[in-house]
Amino acid sequence: TNVDVDAAERYLVTGSYDKTVRVWSLPEGRLLRVLRPPIGEGDEGKIYAVAISPDGETVAAGGWDQEDSIYLFNRATGELRQRLTGHQNVIHHLAYSPDGRYLVASLGGQNGIRVYRTSDYRLQAEDTDYDSRSVWAEFDAQGRLVTSCDDGYIRLYDNRFNLLTK
Repeated sequence: TNVDVDAAERYLVTGSYDKTVRVWSLPEGRLLRVLRPPIGEGDEGKIYAVAISPDGETVAAGGWDQEDSIYLFNRATGELRQRLTGHQNVIHHLAYSPDGRYLVASLGGQNGIRVYRTSDYRLQAEDTDYDSRSVWAEFDAQGRLVTSCDDGYIRLYDNRFNLLTK
């Protein structure tokens, strides 16, 4: 499973191989809502990655499905707001920038990362020069992005998503 909390630590989200995303209240840990992305047989619909926007309003979830989707849910209502598709492999990790302006996805295969601007969830940047699956990505307080990959490299990008070092 994967977990994330909003900036104010009011909500915790979890994603699971049971094909659900759950929203919990903090600090008491009470289940508030179960979010259900589309599912199918076998691995179809398993959730490998979740993130909640810093303001706690949007839950992003991804994992294994035929269209390699990231699902964007309204945390309060459970409504599926948007589906980002075409990632060409499994979504392994999702993270919002601390200011909430960007969402990064770490992708399977040799597909690298994709960064979306959250104002409209359009692609802002991508790096496909990875030799294996990207397994983690995080933003720092200055908006820089760091990623890790099974190819053995850690990559650091500036706040405009230009590669600084590998």
